[in-house]
Amino acid sequence: MGIIDLKKVLSKLQDQSDIKKAGIVFAAYILLTIILTYPVAFKIGSAIPGWGDAFYWMYSLWYTGYAITHSDMTSLTYTIMQFYPDGIPTTPFPSAFNQLLYLLMSPFLELHIIYTILWLLTFIVGAFGAYLLVKYLTNNGYAAFISGIVFAFTPYHFVHALGHFGATSIEWIPFCALYLMKTFREGGTRNSILAGGFFVLVAMSDLQYMVFMGLFAILLCLYDLYWLLVNEKVKVLATMETLIKKYLPFGLVSFAGILPFTINDILVATSGSNFLKPNPVEAVIYSTDLLSFFLPCCRFHPFFGEMVTPIYSNFSGNLTEHTTYIGYAVLLLSVFAFLKLRSNKDVKFWLISAISFSILSLGPVLSINGQTVFSVFKTTVPLPHLALYYLIPFLDNCRTTGRFFVIAALAFAVLAGYGIAELVKRDIPRKKLIIILITAVVIFEYMFIPFPTSVVDQPVFYKEIAQEEGDFGLLEIPATKVYVAAVTTEYYQTIHGKPIVGGHVARIPQDARDFEMKTPFIYETTYLKEPVNDILTQNVTEIGMSILAHYNIRYIAIHRDYLTEEDLEFLLPLINQTLNNTPKAYEKDNMVVYRIDEIPGKNFMIRSDGWQGLENWGGIPSRWVSDNATLLIVSVTDQQVELNFNTRSFHHPRTLGIYANDHLVQQTTVPTSFISISTPIQLHKGENVIRLDVPEGAERPCDIPELDSKDTRWLSVGVQNVTLVEAK
Repeated sequence: MGIIDLKKVLSKLQDQSDIKKAGIVFAAYILLTIILTYPVAFKIGSAIPGWGDAFYWMYSLWYTGYAITHSDMTSLTYTIMQFYPDGIPTTPFPSAFNQLLYLLMSPFLELHIIYTILWLLTFIVGAFGAYLLVKYLTNNGYAAFISGIVFAFTPYHFVHALGHFGATSIEWIPFCALYLMKTFREGGTRNSILAGGFFVLVAMSDLQYMVFMGLFAILLCLYDLYWLLVNEKVKVLATMETLIKKYLPFGLVSFAGILPFTINDILVATSGSNFLKPNPVEAVIYSTDLLSFFLPCCRFHPFFGEMVTPIYSNFSGNLTEHTTYIGYAVLLLSVFAFLKLRSNKDVKFWLISAISFSILSLGPVLSINGQTVFSVFKTTVPLPHLALYYLIPFLDNCRTTGRFFVIAALAFAVLAGYGIAELVKRDIPRKKLIIILITAVVIFEYMFIPFPTSVVDQPVFYKEIAQEEGDFGLLEIPATKVYVAAVTTEYYQTIHGKPIVGGHVARIPQDARDFEMKTPFIYETTYLKEPVNDILTQNVTEIGMSILAHYNIRYIAIHRDYLTEEDLEFLLPLINQTLNNTPKAYEKDNMVVYRIDEIPGKNFMIRSDGWQGLENWGGIPSRWVSDNATLLIVSVTDQQVELNFNTRSFHHPRTLGIYANDHLVQQTTVPTSFISISTPIQLHKGENVIRLDVPEGAERPCDIPELDSKDTRWLSVGVQNVTLVEAK
């Protein structure tokens, strides 16, 4: 009995020792994070890490709580806060874990402080997770500590930390890998369930990482299958039984855990209007370049930056998506680990993982120094991602193939840990000095100091309109034309809480900018272009205020920082003429703001759906109609008007029906030469839909042999010179 008690005491002491060591390691990672991300922690109240998309991600965190508390006007799956007044469908949980933490912390801390804290935790927790994984695999604390540094402070993590908050959230990946490895080595329902739980956290951090971690789990399961059948000579039925016992709990927990916050995306991805699916070419553009594995992190490395920047400029995509440098020290340690432990089944698996996910990050075709076509024969080199694109569900929604490297980064961190463990496993002199030197070399190769930060400003104007009652829209210029302005004004929305015209989202539906593109005055101001002579004959400056009043757009905010002098020379006179020289409501913080008060308006027209592109026929703006097309007429009162336009039919005469609010008001046979149409229409106050309908339908010029045309558009009647006049 005494021996049993002694064993318990010794075990308890050992556990306390392990907890103490883990606490020291965790504290060390906190200190390293503060140092290696300098000056982020020292600017936590006034600035955020990174730029650009960082402001969009702050907005995304804020919008979660806003949508929940304002469910009467917006939701997690559809918002009118951006792209007002029509709104757009949204991805409800781009990073559910961070969204949840924000909701818990928001009563106590400001948005930008919460963002920075969560950002810092991705380094600290990610490093600690990799430490626990390698400590389990090698039983060497020194090796595990360095592996944590390798995984958490890799240039891949740093460049995504500039703004891709979801991709920055790598912290749960090593924890999931740890319990998957425990499942692989030990079995056990508990390990499998915990692996599933951490897989859910990975998915809640970033949906792409869910796919990548799922592939990692499949690879491990296949490797386990191979090992049991080939190396251990286990019979097929027994092997399958073993694998089911091992991995079924993981699968069940993972599926049940991710379904609630991925079901909306699954429904969108499987629908006919999958706005999440990018152009397949983007999978090539945003893949990594073979040379990037061997180049320090572009201009951000304090010593090598200027040297490698010209090479990086040859790569496609952008800096964040083609940074996959893991460092020569880590590569050498990984090779050393394989040479010394080539018979170790765990080392073999991690080597396979490192190579596999590195190759997958290269995308569908090989790119070297920005080139994807080689030799005089214009040859491309297809890669495994090309096959997986068609085989793996939802992988076609992932355009940033370079991010596969996050799993390779973990694999290299583990291999480096094995290599370090082999180096110091004997009681050699100056063991600690070797560890210090390796740590110093890794940190030197990964240096990203000083980390860029952006000042968080809160213009007084937005605080003031936050106090105004009611809902109304803001026209922020140039939020449509300039990306940085778009994400910044979205952050400002977290201050005032009012809808804005236009905006920025990662995946934008095709029709999201229809309001901006088709609405007079809105188009000219958001795209900073001269009024277009289109088929609708109306004066933009005369109807501009009516348009703003109708859509309840109360303020126009001009951000001088994002505009050129040429832009301002065009924009300010247009606004002053349209608003009848209305005095400025606010001029500070390099902003100029105009307030639009509701006034008696003028009728105006907006081109809606069914129109082909603008053409010029004999100097007259013209458009073809497909099967049918619509106009929106906004009237200030109930009144009788005349709708006038010129029209001709394509190829042979057709019947044209003119409908006002679904009531047929006129039907005319249209010849192949232009005729004038004048139609009396009874308008009611507000919006009226005018539909031009062609019962015979449209034809494609390419289907008519005698035309010998390659035009594939569907054409029925052409329209020009649309005017609206009071009825006589």
